Amino acid sequence: MDKKKVLVLALFLVVVVSTVAAISATEELTLEGIKFKIPDGYSSIEKETDVSDSNDVEDIDGTAVDSEKTSEYSNAAGDELEIQVGSKNNQKIDSINPGGDKKNIAGKDGFLIKDMDDGKNKYKFEYLQDGKIVKITAVSEDIIGQVMV
Repeated sequence: MDKKKVLVLALFLVVVVSTVAAISATEELTLEGIKFKIPDGYSSIEKETDVSDSNDVEDIDGTAVDSEKTSEYSNAAGDELEIQVGSKNNQKIDSINPGGDKKNIAGKDGFLIKDMDDGKNKYKFEYLQDGKIVKITAVSEDIIGQVMV
């Protein structure tokens, strides 16, 4: 009888631990070698890669890039999250000036721009990492900080 109770208890613990692990799992994203965390409740809606050619120049808010990778997410409330990383083929990007206020979020120095879109606040944070430009757009500065690793 004691073995049966131990087995039931062990099975119960496995179920509880598995459930907690599944609930607390946070999706991770890597774009151009830079890691991000996607907050709980956000689901992927689109991933896109743009590469410039001789007739077309890609840019992120005025900073020319040779390639741009974008991932977009939304949650049940309709809040959107967009992460963009732009890079140059044979050189590092060493400066950006998108306007906005200089700000440090999650240990990264960059520029924070606050806009309104369809009556909702929209925050854009741009910074340089590993010679690439990173732009995160979200409904709050807090969400931006959660995304950054």
